[in-house]
Amino acid sequence: MINIIIGELGKLKRYSILWIGVVTVFFSAVVATFQTGTFDAPMYQLFYNNVIWNNFSLVFPFMIVLIGGFLINREYTDNTLKNMLTVPISFREMLVGKLIVTGILTIMFAVFSFVCTVILAVTALHVTDITPTLLRVSLYQIVGVGFFNFLAVAPVIAWFARKRNGFFTGVGLAFFYGFCGIFVAGRKLTDFYPVTAGLGIIQYTGQEDMTYNPIVGSSILFCVVVLTTLIVAFTPPYDKVMAVPEKKSKKKHSAKNAK
Repeated sequence: MINIIIGELGKLKRYSILWIGVVTVFFSAVVATFQTGTFDAPMYQLFYNNVIWNNFSLVFPFMIVLIGGFLINREYTDNTLKNMLTVPISFREMLVGKLIVTGILTIMFAVFSFVCTVILAVTALHVTDITPTLLRVSLYQIVGVGFFNFLAVAPVIAWFARKRNGFFTGVGLAFFYGFCGIFVAGRKLTDFYPVTAGLGIIQYTGQEDMTYNPIVGSSILFCVVVLTTLIVAFTPPYDKVMAVPEKKSKKKHSAKNAK
């Protein structure tokens, strides 16, 4: 598995789709800058809370599924899945490796989000209340929410990996999934909704008079991890995954010959 992960990390430099992640993460921080700039005296805590809100509701769910789904889909489009017949790597092992790499990328994007937050706080908002303690807390919370978002959408990535180009549907679902978190958060359902469950675990302070139950949020995310494990465990092997596309291509070929 370690060799699979190292190999997948080595492929990343060839994928320009990672720039979409960079742009969307930066966009989230820029939007938060305008949101926070409407206050007379912008505070760093208010700013990074806005960044966290934009990340879980608009950016991270769809971005994670887009990049994770793309990494898996390249095995279809590059016709490299057939190589698994000659090497001792199952489709499930490949899927697990891709998910782990997606999780690593999510953490990296979350760290980048933190860097953007600090830079914009100093250069654009000119906040003066940044302290080492606030920096540590904001890093922990931004990265934490990003990672918990990955856990929340991992079943979507795993499920739509069964079909070539299926991740496009997953991206749309993930965007809707994350956007619904806006309406769930603050309605005493935050801990029960996978995308927002991480807010309670990190003790998000952007919602006034909101009490969290981290045990409930942790339990929900644990159930999501179990669901992801089951989806991966019951993912068909390579020959069955590719059987449907081959049948469709044969039907199209026979239809053309008939014409």
